[in-house]
Amino acid sequence: MLSHPDNGRSLTRYLGLTLRETSEPGAKHPTIEGDCARLDHMRTTNGNVRAGALLTAADSAAGLCGGLAVLPGWVVTTNLMLHVTSFEHVGPLRICARVLRTGKRAVVTAMHIIDLGRDNALVADGVLTSAVLHPEGGPPNYPRPLLLDAAAHDEWAAEELPDFLAVRTESPSCLSIELNDRLRNPWGILHGGAIAALVDIAAEHVTGGVTADVVLHFLAPGRVGPITATVASIGARPDGTVVRVEVRDSGAANRLMTIGVVTCRR
Repeated sequence: MLSHPDNGRSLTRYLGLTLRETSEPGAKHPTIEGDCARLDHMRTTNGNVRAGALLTAADSAAGLCGGLAVLPGWVVTTNLMLHVTSFEHVGPLRICARVLRTGKRAVVTAMHIIDLGRDNALVADGVLTSAVLHPEGGPPNYPRPLLLDAAAHDEWAAEELPDFLAVRTESPSCLSIELNDRLRNPWGILHGGAIAALVDIAAEHVTGGVTADVVLHFLAPGRVGPITATVASIGARPDGTVVRVEVRDSGAANRLMTIGVVTCRR
């Protein structure tokens, strides 16, 4: 049991993300919508919402959608892909997730993010793959149809994303964070959205660009910390600089947790 009072929901509270089930309870292919109304604390100096925040929102909505599809089991993210199509964000933003396929071992969920303040312009599009698991104690016990309201504004929810994560610079190519309770999911491991946000921040820190495309492979959970993200250049292509980001749990024998390939545009 986590000591933090919202028990694994700090990231959705930070985003101001309200999630609601839009399909009928028990639907084979559930759908979820989520709205982010507060955006200023998640913007870069250029004014766009950080890709790390978009990734976190996408992971939260699509993961929840996949979890509902496999009840009484639940899911854990294994792969997340996101393509950012627009860097002009007015808001509010809406995240729409739908299950494409369910199986005994995996669920595939598509998601897209639109800008309600720009005539529903597409902001990002992606796909999340999750592994099916049967957690001890069962899945989250949500009333159906599901509605997870954004909590009242918390003092820490006004922090900029790198400050919320408490990102530290270890070297020109390596950033780190501590694994504190507000970054853990309900099972006590580092939230996939926090990993995605760290990957985005690390890639932008090294390249000086803006994250446009991300492919993440989640290999092992983060349990101890500190968590490090190390960036290595892969090369360039016409639309940006391509880097590889390795995320490791340095407190657990430097175990490799996540590999990401990120394209940053200048």
